[in-house]
Amino acid sequence: MNATVDLDNPTPEQKAEAIELLRARLSDAANEYCSDLDKAAVMINEWMEWRKCADIDDLPVAQPDNTYPVPYPIRGYYSVADANLTAGPQVSDVQLKLNKTFGGGCWHKRDKDGRPVYIERAGRYLIKDIAKVTSLSGLFEFHYLMQEFMRRTVFPECSQLAGHEVSQQVVVFDLAGISIGMLSHIPALNMLREMLSKDQLYYPECMHRTYIVNAPSMFVTAWKLIRSWLDPRVLSKIHILGKDYAPELLKQIPAHSLPAFLGGT
Repeated sequence: MNATVDLDNPTPEQKAEAIELLRARLSDAANEYCSDLDKAAVMINEWMEWRKCADIDDLPVAQPDNTYPVPYPIRGYYSVADANLTAGPQVSDVQLKLNKTFGGGCWHKRDKDGRPVYIERAGRYLIKDIAKVTSLSGLFEFHYLMQEFMRRTVFPECSQLAGHEVSQQVVVFDLAGISIGMLSHIPALNMLREMLSKDQLYYPECMHRTYIVNAPSMFVTAWKLIRSWLDPRVLSKIHILGKDYAPELLKQIPAHSLPAFLGGT
């Protein structure tokens, strides 16, 4: 949908186009459920109602035509300058506190097909501090801001450079340094489960592939639980790699698009 959509009063054509776009990204089982256009329309309407109730379109998303700060570190894009999240009048206290608990990840350039590469150093998270600095609703607001930044700023730039629509990103989770205490921290696992649920509901098919690198053997136990929260279609896109991850990662991402700690140049 290229034209601006009034979420309070979408036209029949815009609703029909949204339904077709959604069906194109769903699994066969979901498409079977959505073969009834009335049911599909309900799903779209619920999505639009969520955006309205959560004020998603009013989030302060950094774009070339405004001065909002980036919600998370970014490197290698022209529509916004390389930057980290820093204190300022448009940055909430919760954003700053959450950012300090994260491991130093960022959006880092593009893969071989022009998709954005998003890197998380999950092994360096201050896992036990996340629930202390914000509520689940605060975490969601921060996460939705990042997702909207990806949709409204990162994807359009990547699409322009690639010469075709780019609507998915490649994700790298680096587990170097992760401990059994981090993998078994119940409050953090509950937050992760809720975030995965929301992403699959409100931002379906935004992930092309995920690489979990430097995964220790103890991750297997946690993964048995985490995988039960994921749709089979999502699971098929996740690759769990140990320390010898470079050959597989470089098939998707050129070395110049990776930071040094992942073997980049």
